[in-house]
Amino acid sequence: MVEPSIVPKKDRGIWSRLLLDNSIVVALVALFFVFYFSIPIFGTTRNLTNILLESSVTAIIAVGMTFVIIAKEIDLSVGSVLCFCGMVYASLSVAGVNVVLGFIITLGAGFMIGTINGMATMWLRIPSFIVTLAMMTIARGAALLWRNGESIRGMTRDYLWFGQKEIIGMPVPVFLLLVVGVSGFMILKFTKFGLHTYSIGGNSEAARLAGIRVKLVDVLIFALAGTCAAISGVITTSRLGIGSPITGNGKELDAIAAVVLGGASLNGGKGSVIGSLAGALTVTMLGNGMTLLRVSSYWQRVLIGIVIVVALAFQRDSGLMSLLKRER
Repeated sequence: MVEPSIVPKKDRGIWSRLLLDNSIVVALVALFFVFYFSIPIFGTTRNLTNILLESSVTAIIAVGMTFVIIAKEIDLSVGSVLCFCGMVYASLSVAGVNVVLGFIITLGAGFMIGTINGMATMWLRIPSFIVTLAMMTIARGAALLWRNGESIRGMTRDYLWFGQKEIIGMPVPVFLLLVVGVSGFMILKFTKFGLHTYSIGGNSEAARLAGIRVKLVDVLIFALAGTCAAISGVITTSRLGIGSPITGNGKELDAIAAVVLGGASLNGGKGSVIGSLAGALTVTMLGNGMTLLRVSSYWQRVLIGIVIVVALAFQRDSGLMSLLKRER
């Protein structure tokens, strides 16, 4: 007779897989409760809103980056695209362009830059690492040349709406994050485009032989990443109230870290939007909690880096997990 407290081996396997597949969500919840019970002001509405606002920029970029990494590519230009599109957005404001049209033009700029990245990668057969590294430099240089390194001031009130106003009590950046996150989840989970993204990341040659237009899908994936970066550029510029040529530094690394923390594999074919959003929230929440604990910002970067390495070491397809399985 089996004792009730003993879980069958098969069930233990199911629970282990479930825990591994959702480890970042578990870590996020655990981190929340640790900070909630150890820091009195952490759980206040104001602080939680600040966490969502701070994570919105990285999380939106991470949604686009999720598609890129699943397709076994990389995009290092998103931080500079954020900056460049922010300069475009601020310039349109100063020029008196209607805010809706300005928003569309800014997103179009991000879409075009992403498309160029994709076309150069697919048709010129240059690795995406090199293409987007070059675009990172080009976009940042263009942003600095825009006003000879100076910020663009004098934005109209309408253009500040995306970063400083609310919709039904919800900050607009958080609302945009919700829209982008849900849209990305639905596209990746329930459309042919999402299925093709996974197929290309798993085996691009097999996907091509199956009739998938690999080059077109990859170009659209990079265009999506550029568009997400443009949305984050709008939010950043609206929150600051100026178009600054130094915004977005390091955002590409934050987004990649969020996506990989969320369970995506740099080998392609694996990842999820929910995991990436949880990864972005985890990094932001960790930084927020350490700030409230008055941990030096220098040490924060060190500790966050250590957390990322440890988290990745325990992913299912990591070398450490493979070693542990062999020892069993």
